[in-house]
Amino acid sequence: MADTSTPPTEPLHYAVDLTPADVRAIHAFLQEQIGPMEGDGAFGSPEQRAARALSSLVRTATARAETMLQRLIETPDDRHRTDTVNNLRQSWQSLVEAAEEWADTPGFDRRRWREVDADPAAAALRHRLVAKQRAESSADARA
Repeated sequence: MADTSTPPTEPLHYAVDLTPADVRAIHAFLQEQIGPMEGDGAFGSPEQRAARALSSLVRTATARAETMLQRLIETPDDRHRTDTVNNLRQSWQSLVEAAEEWADTPGFDRRRWREVDADPAAAALRHRLVAKQRAESSADARA
């Protein structure tokens, strides 16, 4: 997990490949989209309140993702690594879900801002389980 000033350009697949630059970039993009709505309209309007609420959720998910990334960087062999990676994944998913509402907006990074698996091993296990379930369903259908 390298801390670069700009996000990598290759497609993102796993939470363990996220960088602090990824989190900063999606946060900045979301704030660019939400910020103007926070000031638009009458003070306390439903639209302004919704924008402020979304902004708060984005800040929380960003802070949590940054904390999890920092833990992974500082203590990569921690016994709670799996929990940390899963928490990072969940925070990232929240940011991606919010950003996807602006997927047609210039600046949206389709290669990096996507749902991710926790890590390659977890993805392989999930794929094996899905394949097993499909095989069992197929066998049941033939019986």
